[in-house]
Amino acid sequence: MTKYIDPKLSQETLETYQGYSLQVFTSGRIKLSFHKSHKDRVEYYAECPRRFKEAYAKQQQRSAKEYPEHFDLVDSLLANCPHSLIHRLHRKADNNATADNAHIITDTEADSCHVLLGHMHHCWILPTAALKHLMIRSGPKHGSPSCFNEYIPSYEHDWMYAQFDLQDYKHGYRDSTSVRAVHRSNHQDDDLTF
Repeated sequence: MTKYIDPKLSQETLETYQGYSLQVFTSGRIKLSFHKSHKDRVEYYAECPRRFKEAYAKQQQRSAKEYPEHFDLVDSLLANCPHSLIHRLHRKADNNATADNAHIITDTEADSCHVLLGHMHHCWILPTAALKHLMIRSGPKHGSPSCFNEYIPSYEHDWMYAQFDLQDYKHGYRDSTSVRAVHRSNHQDDDLTF
């Protein structure tokens, strides 16, 4: 096993989590938060390098022998979705802790986001506006709220293949300007004294 295979994303460990949330930011980043409990989470960020095909080829070269099922899954998805972006996952606050056994593939034609963890595959159908942020990547990297944030408990998928559609989401797409305005007004109310 290489140092690039993250055991926290293995099937055995995934089955201990209560569920996970997927967030999309206007900067083009994706955040996965795996919930151990209400307050205890394991968090990862996914980013699409500029030369994502070359970056993926390097990951495949160094880890495909140790994790062939994962790379077969990624390759078959890429073959069926030629207009896709490949996002690499890394632990929060450590860009060098890349997990070769986890990828997110966004299919720009089908408005879908495929979370591939080991041999587990979840397909999230994203609102078109959220997918555009993943492609354009124009928002600030820090201090900006997510434009999409949904939580799916483990009893909805049992860590097996699942697809989540727009009707499965509580909130869907959130315009970041309106979220920021509500956030500011809430903090202004905190400053009021009577």
